[in-house]
Amino acid sequence: MPGGYIFQKFEDDGTTPLDKSLIIDPNYAYQVPFDFADWNDIKIGMFVSYVITGAGVDSNNNAVNGNVGYDIGNTNTKIISAGGISVDGFNYIGIMKSGAAGDDPTLPLTAGNSGFLGCQADRVNLYKNSSTAYNKLYHSDTSVNTTDTQGNSRFLASNETTVLEEKILEDSKGNFNVIVLEGSDAYAESAGGGSPEYATLFHDYWGMRFKVLNKGTSTQKIRVDITHNGSNANDNTSFSSQALSDPSMVALKKFINGVGEKNNTNMHTSTDGFEWNDGSNGYALPDSLFFYNAFQEIRPRIHAWAIKKIS
Repeated sequence: MPGGYIFQKFEDDGTTPLDKSLIIDPNYAYQVPFDFADWNDIKIGMFVSYVITGAGVDSNNNAVNGNVGYDIGNTNTKIISAGGISVDGFNYIGIMKSGAAGDDPTLPLTAGNSGFLGCQADRVNLYKNSSTAYNKLYHSDTSVNTTDTQGNSRFLASNETTVLEEKILEDSKGNFNVIVLEGSDAYAESAGGGSPEYATLFHDYWGMRFKVLNKGTSTQKIRVDITHNGSNANDNTSFSSQALSDPSMVALKKFINGVGEKNNTNMHTSTDGFEWNDGSNGYALPDSLFFYNAFQEIRPRIHAWAIKKIS
């Protein structure tokens, strides 16, 4: 389909099916409505890796380059940038309020957009290193990262072209890992994992929980908690055994239910959240998952995602 392709991944034997995933092409978005009308507390989890850009499908109707990682050559590091100037030069991962029936979907921070809450990032610093500051989606604005050796993204709430509130999602507090290095890179090869090309240790878990505060009032807010696999902050890397091997819905639901998942001290206090009001009334709540890929050289590969309505 235009903008996205399905990739069938196999075990090392090349014949046993392992996983089917959705690959999002450059400058395309994946938006899926929730299957419920109203909510107070929801949690979203997904298994994600990245591969290089390709064109169309092969003779087996499989995404071209659907299992090819990024080669950084003889260097230890490589910065991939999506541009970071215009609105479409940033990646967005979060939840969005759909427009009126019949309206074309719009990107966050554009006229007519009914509201977005999530991550905004335009770069990734690929590095053969296990530091939590590398191999992350990060934001080039110096107010978010003073150097390219930090791995923080911007998390924002917006309505149309207005930023309602923004915070920094820190590298050590759940910011999203990018597993994309090719398998022959020394970093991935010596670790035996951390590459999308492998049949094991080839993807990562991203978790987001959203809880409405003061619902329907002039002070309505949405609290966000970011989670990742592991038991401490240092586990939030794409290195070696911190990558994951099982992309099944069974494994994903375990993480969403808190098994093997680290919940961080995130961007607000326990009683505060992102503004989601116009000062007089609360805005309508987001009603869909939204994932936009702004990178030209690499593409996200979504192995599985799910949403849990807690209340």
